[in-house]
Amino acid sequence: MPQHIIAQIESCLDDMTRLEQDIASYFLDAQNKHYDLSSAAVSQQLHVSPAALTRFAQKCGFKGYREFIFEYENSQKHLDSQFQHIHRDLTKRVLVDYKEIVDMTNALVDEDKLERVAHLLDKASRVYFYGIGSSGLVARETKLRFTRLGLVCDAITDADNMVWTNSILDETCLVFALSLTGQTQSILNSLEIAAKKGAKTVLISTQNPDGFVFDEHVAVSSVRHLNYGNRISPQLPLLMMIDIIYAYYLSIDKTTKETIFKDTLVDDNNLR
Repeated sequence: MPQHIIAQIESCLDDMTRLEQDIASYFLDAQNKHYDLSSAAVSQQLHVSPAALTRFAQKCGFKGYREFIFEYENSQKHLDSQFQHIHRDLTKRVLVDYKEIVDMTNALVDEDKLERVAHLLDKASRVYFYGIGSSGLVARETKLRFTRLGLVCDAITDADNMVWTNSILDETCLVFALSLTGQTQSILNSLEIAAKKGAKTVLISTQNPDGFVFDEHVAVSSVRHLNYGNRISPQLPLLMMIDIIYAYYLSIDKTTKETIFKDTLVDDNNLR
């Protein structure tokens, strides 16, 4: 999916030299959009050569600096037109981050796969949601939501508990792991052991790690700054995909699940 220029710059930062990252910082500074952004003016401002600006633009996926600056200025104008009632660029950029996630999630959604995952949840006798750190917070939230639909499940959010839980798994269980990066070794190792025990396994992450096989891998969106949690919560892509899976799961015998959900609602009269 096409990215906003700010997200595009940020997604390329890891591949840039220190000098190119300094140039990137200049363009990521919202105040600089009001300055003269010609090659000569920026070269003088940053004390870099025009060739360095060209290399920076190419790292961002453009043929050269002229093409980059054309897209940069157009993106800023589009941003201003999208959020006319908002005057601060920081506010606009947070909203752009949200839009990036929605657009990327839209591109990644595999409806047949999500339906299969929902049926795995429905058929399992017990479900365990594995997650460490910020993904552990998502695991706890997910456990609470699915419990209210009658699913027998638990959130396992540290490595020791994963070891203990793996010892009681069998072929009727489902282990549902959450990892934004898909590189958390304790999560991957635990899933591998769960599979050997006969349990079904599902991984939700931005990438499918090499050397591991799961029953299902559900890809979620990510932009570079989300992995560092700089502007918005890194849990958001995971929560968004969980919401879609939740909708699919609810649609299976919806009447029964809605009845269970209503039974969990607290009657305010009983609290008086």
